[in-house]
Amino acid sequence: MEKFLQKRDILSVFQAPDNGETVEFNPPGLVWIAEKDVEKYRVHVTDEAGNVIADRETDCNIFRFESLLKPGTYRWNVFANGAELGEQSFTVPEDARPFVPPTAKELLDKASGEHPRHRFTREEIPAYRERFAEELKVLRRNVAAALRQPLMEYPDIYTKYRKMDLRTALDRIREFLDRDTVACALIYLFDGDKAAGERARDAVLRVMSWSPFGECSIRNRLAGMDEIGLSICRTMPSIFDWTWDLYTEQERRWIGETLAIHARDNYERMTVDNNYLADPGKSHLGRQPGYLGEAALVLHEFLGRETAEKYLQYALDVYSSLFPHYGGRGGGWAEGVFYGSSYTKWYLPFFFAVEHLSGFTFLAKPFYRHLAEFFVHFAPPGQEAHPFGDGNWDTSVEWPGFQAQDPFGVYADRFGPETARNYSRQLRSGVETYHLHLLDLMYPIGKTQENREPASKSFICRDTGYISMRKDPENPVRDIAVQTRCSRFGASSHQHSDQGSVVVMAGGKALIVGTGTFGYLFGEEHHAKWTRQTVAHNCLMIDGEGQPRNDADAFGVIQSFDGNTAVIDLSKVYPMLTSYCRTITFDREKGVVTLIDELTAPKKVTVDFRLHSNYVPQQLANGNVAVESDGYRAEITASGEYSMTDVYEYNGYISRPGERHHFKQYHMNWRTENVQKLRLETVIQVTLP
Repeated sequence: MEKFLQKRDILSVFQAPDNGETVEFNPPGLVWIAEKDVEKYRVHVTDEAGNVIADRETDCNIFRFESLLKPGTYRWNVFANGAELGEQSFTVPEDARPFVPPTAKELLDKASGEHPRHRFTREEIPAYRERFAEELKVLRRNVAAALRQPLMEYPDIYTKYRKMDLRTALDRIREFLDRDTVACALIYLFDGDKAAGERARDAVLRVMSWSPFGECSIRNRLAGMDEIGLSICRTMPSIFDWTWDLYTEQERRWIGETLAIHARDNYERMTVDNNYLADPGKSHLGRQPGYLGEAALVLHEFLGRETAEKYLQYALDVYSSLFPHYGGRGGGWAEGVFYGSSYTKWYLPFFFAVEHLSGFTFLAKPFYRHLAEFFVHFAPPGQEAHPFGDGNWDTSVEWPGFQAQDPFGVYADRFGPETARNYSRQLRSGVETYHLHLLDLMYPIGKTQENREPASKSFICRDTGYISMRKDPENPVRDIAVQTRCSRFGASSHQHSDQGSVVVMAGGKALIVGTGTFGYLFGEEHHAKWTRQTVAHNCLMIDGEGQPRNDADAFGVIQSFDGNTAVIDLSKVYPMLTSYCRTITFDREKGVVTLIDELTAPKKVTVDFRLHSNYVPQQLANGNVAVESDGYRAEITASGEYSMTDVYEYNGYISRPGERHHFKQYHMNWRTENVQKLRLETVIQVTLP
C-alpha cells in the first residue's frame, strides 16, 4: 500500500511515540503528521498476540486510548485515502505511570455547583491561606498598588483615533488584567477585602464594555497583535469565578455571554483559522487550550452544555497527546529558557482545576517531572544570560518582566531536585510585588514531594536539543556552566539560528554568550537582522553565511553525550558544507573547555569562528584572548586571523552600542581562508576568583 508522505514543515508535530519506543506513561497518545486532503483517518492497534485493541476513525492526527493498556508491545498503523502510515510499535513497561485523564463530561458534572467552582472551594481556603501565607502578603502589596491606578482605557490601536501603540497596549493589558485585577480577585477570595473586590468588579465591567471583536479578540487580524485577547481569555474566567457574588444577575448574564464570545473565538482560532493539532509550532496558539478549558469549566451555563463539553474535550485531548510541542521527554523547552519560563505556566491554572476536580494530574508526564532540573541548569537566580533563543539577554533588560517570579514553582515542589526547591524559595522571598503569572501562585496542596537529591552536574534533553555541563550547580559562585543547543526544531518562532552555539559562564557571568536583544517588538530590525542570526552566536560562519531559518530540514543531531563530552552533527544546519561535526568537552576539575570543529566543503571556503562576550576582550602577549569580570575569567586559544568589534554589523545592517535596547557587547572572530577541509581546536580556560 502507498505510504503517507509524512513531510514536516517547521510548524508540524513530530510523530509520537517514536517507532520502537518504550513509553513512560500509560496509555500514550498516538500522534502523526497530518496528511493533506484527509478528512478521516482509521487507526488500527494490535497487541503482541495480534488481538485488535482499537480500530476506529478519527478526524484529526491524534488518537487517544480511553483506558490503561496492559504491559507489553503494541503495533499501530493509520490508514486514509488508500494509503498508510506504515506499521509502528511501542512498548508499555510494567512501571509506566497511569495516565487516563477524566472526560469533559465527568469534569463538568463536578464543576456544576456554586462559585468558586473550578480551582478552590470555600472549605479549602483556610488551608491555602496557611500554606501560601507569604504569597498572600505580596499579593496584598499588589492590591495596594492596584488601588492607586486608574482603570485601563479602551485599547484603540489601529483606528485614526488611535490612543495606544502595540507595545503600550501589550504592557498596559498585562498590568491591568494579569497583574492588578488578578491580585484583587485573589485577595477578595482569600481575605474578603471589599476594596479589592470592588476594584476587580469595576475592572471586569470595564472589559465587558469593550467590544469582543477587533483589538480585544484573540482572533484579531487587523492590529496584528493578539495579546489583548489572550489576556482576556487567560484571566477573565478565574476572575469572574472568584468575584461571582459581586454582580447582579443581569451583570452575570452580560459577563457570561460576552466571555462566551471570547471562548468561541479561542476555539475557532485553533480549529478554523488554524489547525493547532496539526501545526502546534504556532507559538501563541500553544497558550490557548488551557484558557479554553477553564472557560468551559466556569462558563458552561452560558456556553451551553454541548459546546462546553466540546471545548473542554478539545483541551483535554491536546494535553493528553501532543502537548507540549516545544517541550520534550527530558524537560527542555525548544524556544529557550526565557520563553520556557512563561510557556510552562500559561496552562497551569487549567491543570490545577482538573486536579482539583478529579484528582488526575497532567504533571505525571515525563516532561513536567524533569522540567525543574532544566531550569536549574539554564535559569538559576542571578545568572546574567539565559541561552538560547529570544531572551538570552541581560536580566536587566526584559527577563524579570516575563519570568515575573519563580519558574520552578510547582515543578520543584513536586519533583525536585532539592536545588530547584532552594532556588524557588530564594526567588519567592525576593519578590516585592508580582508582575505576571499570578494565576499559578497557589497550587493544589498535599501532594508528595519527590527527589530530595542535589541537582546533577549534567543535563540533556534530546528532544529539544539542550545540553548543559556544570562544575557545581549547588554553589553558584564557584560554578562554571558549559551549554549548547543541537535541536530537531531548527530555527523558527522564538528560536535563533544558533545550533551548536557554545555558551560559557562562570559565577553567572556572561563570559561567552549569544548577543543582541529582542528590541521593542518581535521582528524589529535589530532582532531580525542580528539577534536571530548565526552571526550573533558562538558558531561558525561559512563564506559569510550562517544557518537557515524556518527550514524543517535544517536540524542538528546529538550523536553522543556522556556528561563530560558532547558530540553533535551540524551538517544539516550548514547546507553549504558536506559535513560538520562539533565536539565539546568540559574538564570540570581544570575548568577547561575544548571545542573541536571538523568540516568538509564541496569547494574552498572562508571559515569564521565566532565568540561573543558581555565583557571587553583583551588580546594577550601570547596571542590568546581573555574576557573577565570580577575575577571570573575565560582565556581563549584559537586558530585564525583575529579581529574584534563592539559594532553589530551584518549583511548591510549596522547598529552601534548605546542605541535603543542595545547594551554593550563584544564580537570576536578568528578567520581561516581558502580551505575545503578543516579541523579547528579551540581551548577555553576558565578560572574563578
